[in-house]
Amino acid sequence: MSMNFVLASCHIKSSHPLIAASKLSVWYFYSLSVEKYPDNPMLGTREFVNGKHGAYKWLTYKQVYDKVIHVGNAIRSCGVEPEGRCGIYGANCAEWVISMEVIYPTGMELVKKNFSGMGRN
Repeated sequence: MSMNFVLASCHIKSSHPLIAASKLSVWYFYSLSVEKYPDNPMLGTREFVNGKHGAYKWLTYKQVYDKVIHVGNAIRSCGVEPEGRCGIYGANCAEWVISMEVIYPTGMELVKKNFSGMGRN
């Protein structure tokens, strides 16, 4: 038996065969996690204290969810519609992950731009 995995937004019609049959989408699973574990740590950023690595500062599933909804609404208010392209340029960090998560519930198409591992030029 094979299983299909779909990266899809909530804007895809429920008649889509893969979504209707399995509900296997990133947003579906993320939403389930927020419902089940709202106060669990999800996304951590390591602090630097006096030039040294310090403790991680964690955002919970619910805090990340709230930021995703807020950023998604801000991008949509600028005129980006479902199926519109949205470029995210940045280094690997919590903010980049949050920005990427915005794509799934809004129906935008992600254009990833992450040059942090490509050297100086």
